This record gives sequence, C-alpha cells and structure tokens, in this order.
Amino acid sequence: MKTNKYLIETLLFASYALFGMSWAAGSAFIPQIMRDMGIHDLAAGSHISNAVAAAKLLGSFIAAAILARLLAKRAVALALALMSLGALIPFVQHYPALLLLRFLTGLGGALVVVYFAPIVMLWFEPRERAVVNGLNSVAFNVGTAAAMFGLPALLQWTGGWRTALLCISLGSALCLALWLAFGADGVASDNADETPYTLRQGLSERFNWLLALTYSGTLAFYVLLFGFYQNAGIRQAKLVVLAGLFGAAAGIWLAKRMSRRLPLLQVSGLLQLLAIIGLHAQLWGWSDDERLVSASALAAGFFIFLPIASLITLAQEQPGMTPRKVAVTFSLFWFLSYLVATVAPYVFGLLVDMRHGDYDWATAFAAALSSTFLIGSLLLPETARAPARGAAAQTT
Repeated sequence: MKTNKYLIETLLFASYALFGMSWAAGSAFIPQIMRDMGIHDLAAGSHISNAVAAAKLLGSFIAAAILARLLAKRAVALALALMSLGALIPFVQHYPALLLLRFLTGLGGALVVVYFAPIVMLWFEPRERAVVNGLNSVAFNVGTAAAMFGLPALLQWTGGWRTALLCISLGSALCLALWLAFGADGVASDNADETPYTLRQGLSERFNWLLALTYSGTLAFYVLLFGFYQNAGIRQAKLVVLAGLFGAAAGIWLAKRMSRRLPLLQVSGLLQLLAIIGLHAQLWGWSDDERLVSASALAAGFFIFLPIASLITLAQEQPGMTPRKVAVTFSLFWFLSYLVATVAPYVFGLLVDMRHGDYDWATAFAAALSSTFLIGSLLLPETARAPARGAAAQTT
C-alpha cells in the first residue's frame, strides 16, 4: 500500500496538537486531581514538574538512537503509544501512578518533537520542507491554544475533568491506530547517504551547539512566562499564544520565499527581544499603560514563532545533512534546550526569594534569556542552498 506523505504529516501534526491540548488541560486539572486524591501538600506538585522535566530530557536525548534502530514507523508508533497513555490518567487512584503516566506521556511527546525534522527530510522535497517544518513547529501551540480557549466549553459539554481529558486522549489513541495502519518508514528524496552518525559526533560539531543556543533561551522564557508571570502580575500569556499562531503562518510564507535564512532569524531575534522587554514595562515601572503590555505580548508571540520554520529548515540545509544526521542534531537541540528550560525556573525562583518576593531581577533574567535567539542567529552559518554573493555574475 502506497502511503501519502500528506497523510503522514496530518497524523503527526494532529497527534502533537492533541498532545499539546492534553498537556495543557492536564496541567490545568492538576490541582483538582490532587484534591480528588486527597493530596494537599503543595510540594507534591513539584514532583509532577520534575517528572515532566526528566521525561523531556530523557526522550530528547535517546530519540535519535531509537529512530536509527526502529526506523520511522515503529519509532513514531512507540512515541504515539506513550502519548496515548494519557487516557489512563482519569482512572488512576494513586499519586505515584499519576506521576508515572505524566512521565510516560511526556516521554512520548519528547520523542515525537525530535522525529519531526528527520521525517520531513525522509518524505518531503527541499522546496516543501519550510512549509511542513512551520506546521510542525506550531502543532503544540495549536493544541495549547485550543485548551486555553476551549477548555471551559469542553468541561461544560463533558461534565468534568475526567471525561474531558479522556476525550482528548482518545484522539491521540485514534492517531496511533491510523499511524499503525498507514504509517511508513519513508525514503529520503535526497542526501540518501546514511553513514552512521552518533551523539558523540554531534556533540563535536559547532553548528549543533549554536543551533541549541539560539533557541534555548527563548524556550526558557516561554516556560517562565506560563509558569511564573501570572504571579508577577503579567497576565497576557494567552495573547502570546494567540499571536504565535499568526507568527508561525507568516513564518511559513516567508520561509518559502527567502533563499537566505539568517536575515529573518536576526530581525526576529531583535524584535522578539524588544517586545519581551516591552512586556515588562508596567512591572518595571516604565509605563502605566496596560495597552503597551498587551501590544508587546502580541509582538513577542508573533516574533517568537515567526522564524522557527526558517531555523529548522536552516539545519536541514546544512552541507552533507542527512535524515540520520538531522535526527542527532535535533536530539541535541531539544535536549540542550530542555536542559536550559529546566534550570531556568530554579534560578528564577531563587532570584525572587533573594528579593523577598520582588520579581524585578527574576523577570530581567527571563528577558535576558530571550536574547540567545539574536546572539545565536549572528553566529550561525547560512544555509548551503542560499545563492552565493556574486553568483549571478558567474557562468557555467
């Protein structure tokens, strides 16, 4: 049976969007779940965060090795099966079981996000990859936005968190069933040389470190925004998510039309940094105008997601890049990014404690983290597919 590449992409996008929706909904339900289990120790909530962080770090680190051993169909099936375990959360009666399920579903999500880039290389032609990369980059955000804006209606329709979470997770199980029926390993359309490429080799390449540096600070800021900014008095996180959808769409459009990747990365890095600084204008006492903060939140979301399609495509277009190499590149990319995003909340909390509950230093730290996108974009090499300067004057 011939597998349609657009069906492959639809299943991957839908599964990760549903994972994002399940993740956001599950996080929102945690206080109620803990009450239902008779757990009132607030410190217990940190165990969930630690389990999630461990799953992301482990999953991203081992993803490339799993993909090389199992190939795409079985590797993705494993990840989707882990993500589908979220359907069991409404039925657990014990807190350790909840921790285990959150860990396993997080592990599945971490595997899938690494698989996106190599699977795109396996199935799609170079001219198509920017669009698919852009869609994949916003899948989790689509699910998160659906949960943030649609959860009240879903709760009203289902009557409670258990049924709501079960409905979302059953969607993930359906994606798994469809993948088992229609998924395939794929054949690389170019760069078919699949010489073994290990994590050790990946760690020795400067490009992989620069790629992770570029995104790690932005991801850490994004985590801090949703984890702490509500308590700091900045409540525009939903605007960041919403604007991110439009930024991703614009980024796809631009990535298709630009042969060079770095100009968009550099401009976006600068504008997202300025927007994030503006997001703190009221907290830092620069302005009392809440409209400025809201506008900055919209701009931050837009420019955070605008360059992501180009960033991923830039990696795929490096000289000698193959699906196996890009799997290792993005395994390290996500591992290092998650590592920074895991450490950042501890530093943020420490700064708040040092200032006796004042958030100025901590939010300045978060804003400074977001500067890594601009710094990295100034250090990264340009795509191998970009026309060289003066090429128009050359003849062959």
